[in-house]
Amino acid sequence: MRVNSGAVRRRAFTIVEMLVVVGIIAVLAGLLFPAISTVQRNSRATVSKSNLQQWGRGMVQYTTANKERLPWEGLKDASQMQANLAQPNYWANAIPEYADQRPYTEIVEEAFLAQRRAPVPPERNIFLDPSAKAQEGAPWEFGPGGAAGIRRTFFFCYVPNSQLNNTFQARGGIADFSPKRTLSMSMIPAAAETVFMLEMRATPEELPASDVHFGRDLRRHRSDWKRLAARHYDGGHICFADGHIALVKNLDATTSVQESRDPSQPNGDWNKPGLIWDPLGPALDDN
Repeated sequence: MRVNSGAVRRRAFTIVEMLVVVGIIAVLAGLLFPAISTVQRNSRATVSKSNLQQWGRGMVQYTTANKERLPWEGLKDASQMQANLAQPNYWANAIPEYADQRPYTEIVEEAFLAQRRAPVPPERNIFLDPSAKAQEGAPWEFGPGGAAGIRRTFFFCYVPNSQLNNTFQARGGIADFSPKRTLSMSMIPAAAETVFMLEMRATPEELPASDVHFGRDLRRHRSDWKRLAARHYDGGHICFADGHIALVKNLDATTSVQESRDPSQPNGDWNKPGLIWDPLGPALDDN
């Protein structure tokens, strides 16, 4: 059978046409990848905000059930964690119950008995931001070692505002170890502006090495602006005393009312409109 010579012949792509197609794909990819990156960043920030919202709801329910009293913030140093976890009204034990979560002491003891370390990101629970990158050496150790030599450990991405009780304790002559004597919600005149909890940095590299707060010790279970996260759009989420959440730029939070970021500034006060760290007095850099 003869092939009709008039039939249309198929023609292969030329090199020029192939280059045009490749160029179009490259342009489309260039437009698409930033959009995907933005979606991913938004998704990570949403998870972090959701975690802090749980803390906010739990805090409101806790204070309602406890005559407006806030939970105990605990002793400052990592070495004192055993004393903190022994207290039922320590924040990491007290609030999770109201957010359908386990007290942190149960998480610590479960890991210790199994001779493993406490969870760190990217594991997910109310204490951790899964998008955070844990600093080398985390989680932080305290107490004696167990059967395999592993000590108890802790690690938090969300912590209470360590400035909240400063003036309250100073005026009342209240010692740091006073779990029964805590600030009341009725003592906070501007709950919608007062910081209750904040998202803390998980690694120093969230800030540039030149930043004044780059080298801060992150082995903490409470903090203030000096350790605020910078992993979500150069900032971190903050839970205010009325329970609402806001994303605050690290630069804004670490600038005093005198428009300075210098921790040694004389009479520096980091309380300012919309961002109050100590509701009863000036917010000072007390390390």
